[in-house]
Amino acid sequence: MSGLVLRNINKTFPGDQQAIRDFNLEVKDREFLILVGPTACGKSTLLRMIGGLEEITSGSLIIDGTDMTDADPKERNVAMLFKNSVLYPGMSVEDNLTFSLRMTKMPAAEIAKRVDETVGILKIDGILEKMPEELSAADTYRVLLGRALMRRPGILLLDRTIAEADPDVQELMRKEFANINRELGITVIYATDNQKTAMALGTRTIVMNEGEICQEDSAQNIYDHPESLFVAGFFGTPRMDLSIAKVLEENGNIILKFASGKIRLSGEKAELLKKLGYVGKEVFTGVRPEKIVPAEDGKGEITGDILGSEEIEDATYIRFHVGENEFLAKASDGEKPSGKKMSFAVSGDDVYLFDKETEKIIVTVQ
Repeated sequence: MSGLVLRNINKTFPGDQQAIRDFNLEVKDREFLILVGPTACGKSTLLRMIGGLEEITSGSLIIDGTDMTDADPKERNVAMLFKNSVLYPGMSVEDNLTFSLRMTKMPAAEIAKRVDETVGILKIDGILEKMPEELSAADTYRVLLGRALMRRPGILLLDRTIAEADPDVQELMRKEFANINRELGITVIYATDNQKTAMALGTRTIVMNEGEICQEDSAQNIYDHPESLFVAGFFGTPRMDLSIAKVLEENGNIILKFASGKIRLSGEKAELLKKLGYVGKEVFTGVRPEKIVPAEDGKGEITGDILGSEEIEDATYIRFHVGENEFLAKASDGEKPSGKKMSFAVSGDDVYLFDKETEKIIVTVQ
């Protein structure tokens, strides 16, 4: 069993640079947890503290009910794979797998047993005699993973391990990580800045920023229901279109007034803005680019100054300005922007609304 509890964890570097702020988290035994956030959000520092490679400034780290805050790394039964982890040069795959265990004087029979189990799980029996330079990218990652698994850790920490791999290799290794979690019952904590990884694995996800938890849920729920402006703008590919609009009431209707256009709100969303006193105030708005499309009749809700187009995730998006804000809109198959301006259709039902001062969600999209 390898459950993990972090209680009021803080990390402050010299110069009063606080990387982790009063961080509380419980990871269940055999759970697969994803930490996602932008560069320098604190996720790597957090993993290094769990692994014992970084000192905890204050707070407690509990593994299997035992306080491991000040424990030596080798006492924690934790293995960690970094983005820049490499195989030992000059050693075959089999030697890479067994080297650290041989150094601890583990009996040869136990080492051989672990090799057989690891090879079977990762399906690398045909490459045991190969040298690192002879391996494909996928096999290199498999062997790195196998080397970590030879220790039979209770917790496996993955710090952007496949960040520089080709997309096909990333997809393959995501499946390997999930399989290890299922087959061996190892608790896995995976830190990444790639939201696609979180979406693909579909497990509990924590969005981090500035050393704190911003939101915790399944990746799909975070995408569908972001709780703050930061999460809305960070989580999703392509990013959410964010802007400021003024809430107005015209002829009994609640309107969002943009720099170049208006979107009418209706139903509960309109009533909530009135009830909470937002009429006459500015709010942050967010719309997923796939929910903004060129207006067929040229009479859409907003008009934009065209900047060009680009391919994202096998789809074409039109890039345009609304006032000072840059938007993306999903184009129809084969469509390219024409002219200097275009009109776009947007439904009020697809608009997220955030308080301008707190940047917290006012009303989400159903």
